[in-house]
Amino acid sequence: MTRARSRSVPRPAPRGVSPLAVYRMEAIVVRVQPFAESDRLATLLSAEHGRVRAVARGAQKGRSTLSAAVQPFVRARMLLWHGRQLDGVAQAEILDAHGGVARDVGLLAAASYCCDLADAFSVERQEAGALYGGLSAALDLVAAAAARPAPAVVLRWFELSCLGCSGFLPELAVCTACGAPVGDPQGRSRLSASGGGILCDGCSGTDPHGLWLSPNTLRGLRYLAGATAEALARVRVGPGTMAEMDAALAAHIGAVLQRPLRSRALLQALT
Repeated sequence: MTRARSRSVPRPAPRGVSPLAVYRMEAIVVRVQPFAESDRLATLLSAEHGRVRAVARGAQKGRSTLSAAVQPFVRARMLLWHGRQLDGVAQAEILDAHGGVARDVGLLAAASYCCDLADAFSVERQEAGALYGGLSAALDLVAAAAARPAPAVVLRWFELSCLGCSGFLPELAVCTACGAPVGDPQGRSRLSASGGGILCDGCSGTDPHGLWLSPNTLRGLRYLAGATAEALARVRVGPGTMAEMDAALAAHIGAVLQRPLRSRALLQALT
């Protein structure tokens, strides 16, 4: 994994902004778009401040450290100033550029999807320590491109992490229709996206659109929902089980967000 460290000369806050209006945070750049002629508008995710949108003045010009830092997937320490409508990035020190994702279009798509998920499940100016930690770990694993864990395992884990951080983790142990415990599965189980989780045998007909899951798929979802990033290297998932996990989580996330994520369509096209 490549880790780049660099410093830039602080850019002054706009005229009229008090020095007391500046603040520091460690953040990951989850989205970037052009802004005005020479600036960039960055969507940042931090543990302390949640999602923050900030302008990096002059970041589209030249090869400055600020320009290098305000790029997707970069984790950096930043000095920002409060603006009336948008904040601004005055200084950035790159901690990890996650350059490994550029080696392969599939890894690039996976990293983009992780950032889109973090953007979608974060709240502006609301503390997001667990979500930030999950995104940082997911990008580290994807960028490393090691044989284990497979990128698909990382994505399923991070999807469950995002759902858990936002309070929308699917119920996988208790029937969402009748409240009966659902033990170790011996046969297929039905997962209801609209109902928010698993259905027992007696209630499986209450959602004809629910997805059938094999025993291994349900066990895998339960394991990943409680796993740490470090434990993912030990996870082995067959292609059929992974396809069921993918479909089940896609349906659940779609029901929660009520909108598609474009990066997911690209990811599916590449796999």
